[in-house]
Amino acid sequence: MSLLGFLGLSRRNYNRTRLTLADILHRTVVSGLAALSVYGLFLGYMVHKETLAKGQGMWKIRMRNLYRSNVTAQAAEEARERALAEAAQSALTRSRLS
Repeated sequence: MSLLGFLGLSRRNYNRTRLTLADILHRTVVSGLAALSVYGLFLGYMVHKETLAKGQGMWKIRMRNLYRSNVTAQAAEEARERALAEAAQSALTRSRLS
């Protein structure tokens, strides 16, 4: 179907009423709204996809920071335990020497 046929402007020999300006405007508006709806669905999907990607990126950053803080806390706790163990050992050796 050609564009002129869609608009009802093509000249054929059979009896058919020509489209009025109101009909052409109505078809244009309806076609535009249908296209806008499809475009809106596409944009909604893309925004949803991008939001999920950003969330996953933020989650990875959070997990990495949490892992680093856990490693740092473990290292500090191990150093504290070593210091306490050394203090206990030195207290034992001092008590044996005296």
